[in-house]
Parts: sequence; structure tokens; C-alpha cells
Amino acid sequence: SASDAVAGYLWSWAENQVAAAIKLVPLGQTAGQRILLKLGQTIPALVAAAQQIKDEDIGQVAHTQAMASAWHERQYSRLFRS
Repeated sequence: SASDAVAGYLWSWAENQVAAAIKLVPLGQTAGQRILLKLGQTIPALVAAAQQIKDEDIGQVAHTQAMASAWHERQYSRLFRS
């Protein structure tokens, strides 16, 4: 269902952010799991709230973040190399 897809997307996003935080911050695996547990408990409410948003109200822009990402790509010392 659409709700399951949104919930899966939110979980995946949260899991990726926590994984990055574990690498960047002195944060252990156990603390990361605690954070994921708390975030996971908020997902059903977030899915319900997302279903109430009208299509014309959906939008997102982060110009500075996009520029910083582009600049980071060309740095010699990067935080994460892929």
C-alpha cells in the first residue's frame, strides 16, 4: 500500500542518517539503535500526517545544502567516499 511505501521510505531515510551519525559523531551502535527505536515509533504518525497534505502544498528546496554537496564532491579529503 501507499502507507507502507511511505513508512518504508521514512525508515530507510532515518536508518541512513543514523548510520552517518554513527560514523561522524562519537556515537556507538547501541546509541544508534536507541535513536532508531525512537524514530521508528514516530513513523506511523508521520505517515498519517503526510496523507493529509495536498499535492499543491508539497515542495522542498535546499539551495545551500545542494551547493555544499556539490563543493564536497570535489574535495580531496571527503567524509564518505563511494
